[in-house]
Amino acid sequence: MIKRISTIFIAAVLLCAFASIGYSEPLTPKLCKEKAKAAAELIKAEGEAAFATIKAPKGEFRFGNGEGYVWVHNLDGIMVMHPIKPALDGKNLLDMRDVHGVYLFAAMNELVEEKGEGWVPYAWPKPGQKESSPKVSYVVLVKHGDKSYVAGSGMYDVTAADIAKQFPGDAIYSDK
Repeated sequence: MIKRISTIFIAAVLLCAFASIGYSEPLTPKLCKEKAKAAAELIKAEGEAAFATIKAPKGEFRFGNGEGYVWVHNLDGIMVMHPIKPALDGKNLLDMRDVHGVYLFAAMNELVEEKGEGWVPYAWPKPGQKESSPKVSYVVLVKHGDKSYVAGSGMYDVTAADIAKQFPGDAIYSDK
C-alpha cells in the first residue's frame, strides 16, 4: 500500500514539475507545420488581434519544450511580430541572407506567393553559436482584410532532403 501511494505521489510531483517548466512534445517539423498553420488560421479569423495570442510566452504557440515558436512577417519583408526577438519587429528583412547567400525572407515570400505554403531550407546559427547549422521553416500565406501576412515556424538540424522524405507532397523552396 505504501509503495502504491509513493508511486502515485512521485508521479504527481513529476507531472507538476513538467507542467511548471512548460513541458510539451519535442520539436519536430510536423509540429512546426501544425503550429504555423494554426497561427495562420487564427490570423485569418482575428487579424492583428491574434498577434498577442501568438507571442504569449506560455501560450499554445510556444511549443516543442520551449524551442518552437511562430513569427509573422508581411510580403514587404517587414517583421510584424517575433516572440523571441522583438527587436526585429518593424524591420525590413528582405536583404537578410544565410552563409550560402539564400535571402531567407525573400525566399519565404516567393514560396508562399507561388504555392501558398511550404518549406524553406537555409543555414543559420543556433542561439549562442557562431557557426551556421541546417534549418528549415514552414511558412503559410494568410490574408485578413486587405493585409497579407506570412506565419512561420522552423527548427534546426533538418534539411530539405529530410523534409522531402517526411512530407513528399509539400512544396520546398529551391533557388536552383
